[in-house]
Amino acid sequence: MKGRTWVILAAACVALLVTACAPRTEIRRTEQIQDILPPVFELVPGQTSIERFDPPGAGAMLEMTVGTLVRNPNQYPVKVESITYDVFLEGVRAVRGAIAPDVYLEPDATAPVSFLVTTDLAGRNELFEAAARAFVDRPLEFSIEGSIRFSSASYAFETRPKELLAGSTFARRTAQAPLLSLDEQASRVYELSPGVPVAQVVLLASNPGDIGYFLHGKELTLMLGGWPVATDDMSPVPIAAGETARVDLLFYPITSSLSEESMTALRAAMDGYATLIRLEGDLFMDVLGVDSFPVPSGWSVTGFVH
Repeated sequence: MKGRTWVILAAACVALLVTACAPRTEIRRTEQIQDILPPVFELVPGQTSIERFDPPGAGAMLEMTVGTLVRNPNQYPVKVESITYDVFLEGVRAVRGAIAPDVYLEPDATAPVSFLVTTDLAGRNELFEAAARAFVDRPLEFSIEGSIRFSSASYAFETRPKELLAGSTFARRTAQAPLLSLDEQASRVYELSPGVPVAQVVLLASNPGDIGYFLHGKELTLMLGGWPVATDDMSPVPIAAGETARVDLLFYPITSSLSEESMTALRAAMDGYATLIRLEGDLFMDVLGVDSFPVPSGWSVTGFVH
């Protein structure tokens, strides 16, 4: 028993010695003297708008930019490290994302932070209708909810999810006229059967804008060698924003109603001679649910058919 008692006493002495040698902090206690406030966001209207809109059938896509200023409301500098967020359009969750702005903010200082929103409109009629109205008479309502991770010189913080900002915006741009050209290699004039000529005109239609639409035409006139040979309408063709679409047109000239000059040009084209082709008429850009925009007058497509 005496041996065991000495072992216990020796262990206690070692513990006391280690405790005495352990380093002590010079801070006896800490006290928070002000609230720790998360960064706040302010909407910048001039940098917030719908950038691209493709209606269903022409891409079914919506792209918008939400421009903000993030401000540090604290009396000490902080760094905004990351933001995890959800974007709601007309109360409907449209997209979830995360950004890492990694911006350093002095007290009460601001810095620009943009949220890029890209969402699919296919099968989401409520979002499509809301986006379409933003081109006419009603702004698109949106809100952004999320959590922020930020840090000071000594601590890192992460907020609970909450609404970061809310606002509304109209579309920034309108539909732009297509750039049209003739695909000479694919276009041709031939006889479907004896006495039944056909002119196959293939156009390449490029949409240089940020809004998709359906392109269609009324009473398009086909001219060969400078002489009219046929007139027909063009069925709607979807052209997404920034894309190029192939447009196939078939004209059936009625030989009994053609002038001698028109018949001569038509026969030359059917016989394989290089013949100047020209297409003109009325074209329209239809943005479903929004409006119909005429292609500016004076457009035409010219080239050679072999």
